[in-house]
Amino acid sequence: MSWTGNSRPRDDAADAARFLTRLAYMVLAIGAPVGVLLHPLAIYLLFPVGVALLAFAAALDPAAIDSRRLKRGFASPITWLALGTLAWAALSILWTPFPVEAWQQSLRLIGLAVALACALGLTRRHARATDIYLFAAGVLLAMATVVATWTASLHGASLDFDRIEVGGLLIATLVYPAMAGLTARARSGLARTLLVLALVFLYAIGSPGVMIAFLAGFTVLSFAFTGPERAAREMGWIAAAGIAFAPVAVMIAQPVLRLLLNAKLPDLPAPYPSIAYVFTVITRDGLRLITGHGFETVTHGLQVHALPPQAPKVALFQVWYELGIVGAWALAAAVFFAFRALAKLPPRISPYLSASLATALALGVTRANLNDWEWLLMLALALIACDVAARSDYQTRRPSAETLANF
Repeated sequence: MSWTGNSRPRDDAADAARFLTRLAYMVLAIGAPVGVLLHPLAIYLLFPVGVALLAFAAALDPAAIDSRRLKRGFASPITWLALGTLAWAALSILWTPFPVEAWQQSLRLIGLAVALACALGLTRRHARATDIYLFAAGVLLAMATVVATWTASLHGASLDFDRIEVGGLLIATLVYPAMAGLTARARSGLARTLLVLALVFLYAIGSPGVMIAFLAGFTVLSFAFTGPERAAREMGWIAAAGIAFAPVAVMIAQPVLRLLLNAKLPDLPAPYPSIAYVFTVITRDGLRLITGHGFETVTHGLQVHALPPQAPKVALFQVWYELGIVGAWALAAAVFFAFRALAKLPPRISPYLSASLATALALGVTRANLNDWEWLLMLALALIACDVAARSDYQTRRPSAETLANF
C-alpha cells in the first residue's frame, strides 16, 4: 500500500543551505568571540570560515536570497562614502612615506569590505530565532572564558593579560547587538541581564577606555528609549560634528586646560601630552590638514620613531593625520547617514543599534586604532549581529526590517 499526501517535496539543497547558514552563525557568533580570547590568531581564521559558509549556503539555495538587499546597499550613500574613503586612502599611497605598508593595509581593508558585503548580502530575508540567540550565547561564553582564564591563573597557569583586555573590548563591542537580537524576540529580561553582566565584567577588567566607550553606548541607549528616532537623528549630528570639527575642539581645549591646570601639558600625565602634540600638529601642518600625511603614517611612524611616543594611537587621530579633512569629513558624513538609517529601524531594536554604533565611535576616540585588526573584525561581527537582529523582527513592516542593509 502506498500513501500519498499533500506535503511538499523535500529540497535537499535548501536543507543543506539552512544547515550551512546555522553553522556559519555558530562560527561567527560563538567560535570567533571565544577563540579570540584563547589565541590571537583564532578570529583571523574563524571569520573568513564563517563568511565562506554563508557564501556556500547562498550558492546551494540562491532562490532564498533577497537580491534586493544588495541593490539597496549599493544605492545607499553610506556605501559610496565608505568606498570613497577607501579610495582616498588608496590614493594617499602616492604621498605616504610608507607606500608598501599602506598598499598592504588597503588590500586587507578591501578584503574585509568584500567579506562583510557577502555576509550581509548573501542572507535570507528573515533570520531564524535560533540564529539570533547565538550572538547572546557568544557574549556569555566569552565572559565565561574570561572567568575560566582568570581562575586558571590562580592555580598557577600563565595568564596573558592582553587577552583579558581583548575580552573587555569584545564584550563592549558585541553586547548591544546581542541585546538588540534578544529584544527583537521579546526577551527583554534576558537583554537586561546581559547588560548587567557586561557592566560587571568591564568594571572588573578595569580598562578605562573600554569602560568609557561602554558607558557612552549606555547613555545613548538611555536617551533612545524615550524617542528612538529623534535620539538617532541627534546622535548623527553630534557624532558627525565631533569627527568633522575635532581639530577645532583641540584648539579650544589646549589653552583652556593649560590655564585651568596652570602647567604645561607635556609635563602632565596622559592624556595631556597627546593633546599638546595634536595642538602642535594642527598649528604646524597647514595644507597637510587637507590631504593628510598618507595612509599608515601613524602606525609605522611610531614604529620607526618618526612620530614621538606621545602621538595618539586612536582611530580618530589616525583618520585626521593620515587622510586629512577629505577623509575625516567623508567619515563624518557616513556616520551621519548611518544614524539616520538606524532611526528608520523598528523602535524595539533601534536604541540598541544606536548604542552599538556610539560604542564603536567612542572606542575609536578612547582606545582602538585602525591597525587593531582584532577590533576591526569584532566590528564586522557586531555589524553581522545587527543585521541578524533587524531581520529577526518579523512583527514590523518589511522595509523597516531591511533598512539595515543600507547601513
